[in-house]
Formats: sequence, C-alpha cells, structure tokens
Amino acid sequence: MTSSTKENPTLVIMDSHESHLASEVLNIAKENGVILLKIPPHTSHKLQALDASMFGPFQNFYNAAVDSWIVRHPEQTLTIYNVAELVGQAFDKSMTPSNIKSGFKKAGIFPFDRDIFTEDEFLTSRSLTEET
Repeated sequence: MTSSTKENPTLVIMDSHESHLASEVLNIAKENGVILLKIPPHTSHKLQALDASMFGPFQNFYNAAVDSWIVRHPEQTLTIYNVAELVGQAFDKSMTPSNIKSGFKKAGIFPFDRDIFTEDEFLTSRSLTEET
C-alpha cells in the first residue's frame, strides 16, 4: 500500500504484459494517483531496476541459505515450513538501500541516463546477421 494521491502521485514502472493494460487497472491507478509507466518490450533486463540489482542477488543469497541449512541439518528434509526463515535471511542481505539505488542507477532511471542503450541494441537480429 502507498500513500499515493493525485497531489502526491507514485510512479510504477512495469513491463508491457497485457494484464497491466486492462482498463479497470488503468482507471483505478488514475483515481488513486498512481502513474503507470510501461517500458518497451524486451527492455526489462535494462530498465526494471529491481531485476537489475535485487532479484539476482536475492536468488543467490536464498540458494546460499538453503545450502547452509542443508549442511547444518543433514538428517532433515527441507520443507515449506523452513522457507520463510530462509527467505528472511536472503531478503535482509539483498534488499538493501544501496542495492535499490544501484538498480535505479544501472537502469538509467535515477540519475537519468538517456544513453543507457547503445545504438547496437536497437538493431534487429536480422541486421546483426547481415553485418557478419
């Protein structure tokens, strides 16, 4: 939940999945001061700040927590009841202010960087094969 209002809007950056474009979703967002910014297809690897800096490290820290749990509990089976603890460990290590800021910088969102993409990244796969 956010404290978004029309006077104090919140920006939500999202991919171009069809479910995000339903008129009901757009209306609710507009009524509640949420600005939806749809990024172009096939650019989320560069423009989604959380993908760029947090989800990869989170997965690595979670995998390390699982590995550590297995070593400490050799006779036990990891179950769904252990997952919350391991997710908590990974979350604390990966969801840090510095990682969040790093993702927005890497995505060129803040500080704004209009040159986040190179000219080569706009070429189609056909153009690339023709050049070689």
